[in-house]
Amino acid sequence: MTFREGLLKARGQITFIAALTISTGIIIYLESLDTEERIQGRVSTELARQRNAPPSISPAVEARVKANLQRSEEMYSAEPNAAASRAALLTSLASAVQLSILRPEDGLTRAQRVIADMERQTGEVTPVLVSALGATAVAFPSLQDRIATVASAP
Repeated sequence: MTFREGLLKARGQITFIAALTISTGIIIYLESLDTEERIQGRVSTELARQRNAPPSISPAVEARVKANLQRSEEMYSAEPNAAASRAALLTSLASAVQLSILRPEDGLTRAQRVIADMERQTGEVTPVLVSALGATAVAFPSLQDRIATVASAP
């Protein structure tokens, strides 16, 4: 048997070994890409960008939120112990900060004032006020402990 005849008889095994070598090389290349880590990195970067980007709102909505904030502040200054005025102001502050209408520092200062008033002069804690406190806790995480205490007051 000649070398050529031997190669012809072993062509199936040679093809199998060549395919195995090529597929192993492709697998090693794909593993070196770390595609899962890259995808996770891209996803986390995009989520962080979306969280930090101010939401786009229409001018009409922005005007309504500003008007409601002003009206809520007037209502609160007239009746600071009323649950409805407290809820309206806290919800307006949280909305204005989350929509980037009001700077977070300004909103936090105003919300702290309302929470401090609630701590000093407890009043009726209605479901509407508890909902407003929840929205405030989301907008101002540093107030969450104080809000939890005020919301659980009898």
